[in-house]
Amino acid sequence: MLNDRLFLTLDASALQADLIRLLERTARDNGRIEITTADGGQCIMISKQELDSLEKALEILSSTHDGQVMRQSIEHYAQLDAQPQRTLS
Repeated sequence: MLNDRLFLTLDASALQADLIRLLERTARDNGRIEITTADGGQCIMISKQELDSLEKALEILSSTHDGQVMRQSIEHYAQLDAQPQRTLS
C-alpha cells in the first residue's frame, strides 16, 4: 500500500513559498504532490525516479498480450470519441 504521507494535495497559492522544500521532499521521498488552482486546474509533481518507475511499468505492461488488448480498446474508444456526435431531431 502507498504511504499517504508521501502524497499531498496543495492549493497553488500556497505552493510558491514552499516550492524548493517541496521539490526536495518529492525527489528525496519519491512522493507525489497534487497541485490545484482556484479555477479547478490540476497537475501532479512526481520525482524523476517515480516517473522512471511508471514508464518501466508501462513498458512491461505494453509488451504483454493483455496490455496490447487494453491499448486496442483505448484506441477504439478514442476513435469513437473523436467522431462528431449526431443529434436526434
